[in-house]
Amino acid sequence: MSPKIKELIDSCLASVQMSQFCDQRLQSARAKSCKSFGIIGSIAAGTWQWQQPGVTNGSLSQLQLLLLLGLGLLCLGGCQARCREEPARDCEAICNAAGGNCSIRALVLLPNDDGYEASLQRVLPILKVAEQQIRNTALIPPHIDFEWLAHDTKCDASLGVIRAMDGIIKQCAQVIFGPVCDYSLAAVSRITKYFNSQGTPLITVGGSTYDFEQKKTDCGDEFYMLLRTGMLSFESISELTINVMKQHNWSHSIFYYERDGQRNVAGLHTCFLMMKSLGKQMRNENMTFAQYPLESNVMNRSEEMRREIGNKHSIL
Repeated sequence: MSPKIKELIDSCLASVQMSQFCDQRLQSARAKSCKSFGIIGSIAAGTWQWQQPGVTNGSLSQLQLLLLLGLGLLCLGGCQARCREEPARDCEAICNAAGGNCSIRALVLLPNDDGYEASLQRVLPILKVAEQQIRNTALIPPHIDFEWLAHDTKCDASLGVIRAMDGIIKQCAQVIFGPVCDYSLAAVSRITKYFNSQGTPLITVGGSTYDFEQKKTDCGDEFYMLLRTGMLSFESISELTINVMKQHNWSHSIFYYERDGQRNVAGLHTCFLMMKSLGKQMRNENMTFAQYPLESNVMNRSEEMRREIGNKHSIL
C-alpha cells in the first residue's frame, strides 16, 4: 500500500476530527488545510503515482477511484467542512472508541427503477465489485467494512431529501453516493453541508447542468460538499456546439427539443435543462438563441418547423 494512502487511512481511523492531521492555516480563510487534500486532488486528477505493485491509474476503474475519494473525503471533516456548530455523534467515527468495529456507512440514493440508466439494481452490484477489487489490491485495510445503505429516491426531489435524512439520522451514514437525477440531486446536495457535525460529502456522476459547475469551496456556496465525477456536462456539450457554429460563422439558431427527452439519464426535463445551459452560454457569446419544445402529440413536424423557424431564423 502506498505510504501516503496508509497515512491518510490510519489518520481517519485515529480520529474523525483529524485535528492532528491539519497543520497549516490558509491566510485568506478561517478553515484549515489538510495534507489529504493533495492526495485526494491527485487521485481525482489521475496524476497520483501509486507505489503498490501492479496498481496504476489505468488499472483502477472510475468506481474504484470513487470509493477511494469517498474514504478520503471522510478524513476532511475536522479540517474544513464544518458549516454549523453541532456536537459529533459517536456513530460518525469510522471505528468505535476502542478502535474496533470499523465500518464506512455509504448511503446510495438512486431510483429503484431500471427505466433509469443509474438505478439501484445496476449500480449497487458494480459498487460492490469495485469494493472487492480495492480489497484485492490492499488499498484499504481488511478490517474496514463497507455498509451500503440503499434507498429508492424514485428520481423525486422531495423523496430524495427524505431518504437522505433517513440515512443520516437513522443510519448515521458518513458519505452519500447519488442522486443522479438533477432535481433530486439539487435538493439533497444543498443541505448535505449541514448533515452530521462536519457535513457529509456527496459524490455523484450526475449534476450536468450549469448550476452544478459553480464554485463549491466554502459553506456559503450552494452546493458545497458536492463532488461531481461525471465525464461530460451540459457546459461541455454547449461549448462544442458553440465552437462548431463559430467555425461556420453561424450566429442565429433555434433548437428543437423534447422537454422530457433523455429522462432515463437525469430525470424530468433533462433536455430542457440542457437547453438552459446552452442558452446561457450562447448569450454570453452574443449569439441569437431560440428554443422550441416539441409536443409529443404533434405528427406534422414539417409544418411545425416552418412556422417556428420563419424568416427570423432561416437563411435567405
